[in-house]
Amino acid sequence: MFELAKFAGWLLAPLSLALLGGLLALLLVWGRWVRAGMALASLSLGALWLLSTPWMAWTLAMSLESQYPPVPVQATPAADAVLVLGGALAAAQPPLQPHIGFGSAADRVWHAGALYRAGKARWVLLAGGNPPGFEELAPEAAAMREVLRGLGVPEAAMRQEGSSRNTLENARFSRDMVMQVGARRVLLVTSSLHMPRALAIFRAAFAGTGVSFEPAATDAEALGDTLHPLGRWLPDARALEWSTRVLKEYLGLVQLWLGRVVAGS
Repeated sequence: MFELAKFAGWLLAPLSLALLGGLLALLLVWGRWVRAGMALASLSLGALWLLSTPWMAWTLAMSLESQYPPVPVQATPAADAVLVLGGALAAAQPPLQPHIGFGSAADRVWHAGALYRAGKARWVLLAGGNPPGFEELAPEAAAMREVLRGLGVPEAAMRQEGSSRNTLENARFSRDMVMQVGARRVLLVTSSLHMPRALAIFRAAFAGTGVSFEPAATDAEALGDTLHPLGRWLPDARALEWSTRVLKEYLGLVQLWLGRVVAGS
């Protein structure tokens, strides 16, 4: 199921769809369906250009980030535990990569440490494993634990699970960890862009347990950002990657909605 979900995510990514659309357009032209082929080629190229513009990426990201904007640490409500999701760090891979790699979402780990130091929770729970093919490396949760120790979080205050590979597994595999520390109110730490889907998954996974999850978002990229008047319309590789991540989040939300519809029918 994990591999199927990853393949579906790749297949439905803007770049993949544009390439497949271009290939199909060539086949249509080769089969003498010239007008249909040219129309499909134009549609594929136009959609790829639009999703590669900073304006479109920013607009799509704002629609998600504005739902759960970051809140200052002191204004965050207290809870029993902070649960921070992976996708922020990469484990060291000696000898060529002997150090932990900090990704663009490393704000998650910093924010979790700040919440603990501010006395917002007694426990810091870490959820994150490795993708297939990297099982021999230390899990991401261990890398987060090492960084958090450097940020002043004591070893005794942390618990980790290092087997999960995506958000759904984060929620499922964190259940025992949450129950073991007796947490009833948990601050969920992840990126603002990811928070709508992550919060929905965790609340569904813990339904009926008496455990509630509250958003503690960080790593906002669109909120507060300003775009260059001309540059907003120029295709950019980073903007395309940004749009791809947003669409992945929306596809995940659609999947959750369909699952509820099927379960309720």
